[in-house]
Amino acid sequence: MKLIINGNISPYYVQTLCLIFFPGSKFSESEEVTDEVPVVTVNLEETEDALSAVAQIKLGDTFAVGKCSELKRKKRTYVDLSKVVVGKALFEAGTNFFAYTPSWGILTGIRPSKIARKIYDEGYDGAQIRKILRNEYLLSNKKAALLTSITLNEAKIIEELSKDSCSLYISIPFCPTRCAYCSFISFATKRLLSMIPEYLERLLLDLDGVFEIIKERGLKLSTIYIGGGTPTTLSAAQLDTLLSKIEENVDVTMLEEYTLEAGRPDTIDPEKIRVIKEHGVTRISINPQTLNDTVLDGIGRRHTAADFFRAFEMAREGGIQQINTDLIAGLPSEGYRSFSKSVDEVLALRPENFTVHTFCVKKAADVAKQGGDVYSAPGGDVLKSVDYSQLRAKSSGYIPYYLYKQKNTVGNLENVGFALPGCEGKYNIYIMEELQTIFAVGAGSVTKMVDREHNMIERYFMPKYPYEYLAKDNSETIRKEYFSKIRDFYSRLDALRANGENGENN
Repeated sequence: MKLIINGNISPYYVQTLCLIFFPGSKFSESEEVTDEVPVVTVNLEETEDALSAVAQIKLGDTFAVGKCSELKRKKRTYVDLSKVVVGKALFEAGTNFFAYTPSWGILTGIRPSKIARKIYDEGYDGAQIRKILRNEYLLSNKKAALLTSITLNEAKIIEELSKDSCSLYISIPFCPTRCAYCSFISFATKRLLSMIPEYLERLLLDLDGVFEIIKERGLKLSTIYIGGGTPTTLSAAQLDTLLSKIEENVDVTMLEEYTLEAGRPDTIDPEKIRVIKEHGVTRISINPQTLNDTVLDGIGRRHTAADFFRAFEMAREGGIQQINTDLIAGLPSEGYRSFSKSVDEVLALRPENFTVHTFCVKKAADVAKQGGDVYSAPGGDVLKSVDYSQLRAKSSGYIPYYLYKQKNTVGNLENVGFALPGCEGKYNIYIMEELQTIFAVGAGSVTKMVDREHNMIERYFMPKYPYEYLAKDNSETIRKEYFSKIRDFYSRLDALRANGENGENN
C-alpha cells in the first residue's frame, strides 16, 4: 500500500486507520504504484480556528474521497483533534469506497476503554459517554453501549485501587504444541522444552529481585498472574517449586487475585490441580478456543472438546475458586453455527469468567505464512458470532468487564471479558487501564512502571526468547541492568515528589 501524508499527523496513526479497511496491508514509501496497489492520500491543514482534512483512497480507476473540518476547542489538544479530523475523513473515504461501515468507527488503539474512561473522568454520565462515542468517534450503537458499560463496570473496581499497589506477571513461554494462530513467545520443540529446568532456576532469581524491590518500596502486591505460553506445561514438581518461591515472599491469602493460566486442557491433570490449589491460586484459565474437534485439529491444538470437559471437571472437583474459559470467534473453517454451539456449551458450565476473542492474524503466526485470504475487513459471519456471544453472556447473568482490540482482527472486532458479578479478573483491568506498576519476570515479559500522581509510564523489556534470557555470556548483565532501571525509576520519582514536580513521561 502506498501512503501519502501532507500535514502534521502521525504516519503510524494513519496506518492504523488504513488497516481498518485494508487488514494485513504493508506500507512502503518506495512502493511502485500499479492498478493492484491501493494509494491512500491524506491532507491535513490548520487555520487559526480549525483543523481540516481530506482523504482519498484510490485503486486503479476507482477512488473515494472523505472530508472533515472541526473547530478548535480549549479542552482538546492538537493531537486529539487532528486524530479525530483525519480519522473521520479517512473513515468517510473508506465507507464510500467499500460500502462497508466498521462498527468501531475510528477507534484503532488496543485500549479503547482508556478513551471512554477519559470521558467518564471529565464528569459525563453513561448516556453522554455513549453519545460522544457515537458522534465523535463514529462507533455503532452496539459498540458504544458495550464500551460504556465496561467503563462503568471498571470504574467500581478502579476506585478501590490503592496508590501503593502493584501486580506481578510471571512468564512461562512454553507450550506442548504451537497453535497456528499464535504469535506469543512460546516454544514447543523437545530441545526448547528441555530448557525448562534452567529457565525455572533463572526465573526464581528474578523473582527474588522483584520481591526485594516490593519490600523496599513498601508496596502492596494486589494480583499475581502466571501466564505464557502455557504454565501447566511445567510438571507438578516444577509448579510446586515456582509457587513455593512465591509463598516464601507473599502472603497469598491477602492477594485480591492469584491467576495461573492452564490454557491447554491436555496439560492438566489432578496432581497439578492439587498443587495449584494447595499453594493458594484462586483463578485459572482453561481455554478450548472452540469445541469443534475438526477446527481444533486444523489450528494445531492437540486436544479435543472431551479433554476440555475433563479438565474443567478436574478444576471444579479440585476446588479452584474461579475458572476462566476462552473462545475465539472467526477461527479458520469455523462458521456461526459451530461457534454459537461452543458458546452455549461453555456457558452451560457456568465458568466465573468467559472471554471471547476475535481471530487475529499476527505476522509471526503460522497461519499468516500459509497464504490464502486469512484477513477479512467485513468479517463474514464473525460479527454475527460476536454479537451472539455477547447476547448469550448477558442473558446468562454475565457482565462485560474489560475489553481490548488488536490490529488485523477479522471484521476489526474486539476481545471482551465477561464475568459473573463479583468475579471480574482484576489483573486484566489493571494492565489494560495502566493503573499500577506491573512487575514482570521471564523471557518476553515487560515490566510497566506506573505512577499516576506524576503521569509517568515506563516499560522495561526482558530478552524476548528463552535462549537469550538464559545466555551465559550476558544473562547476569541483563539482569543487573533490568533491576537497575527499576531502581532508577524510583530514584527519579522520589526526586520529583521531593520537588513537587510532574513527570509527564508516558
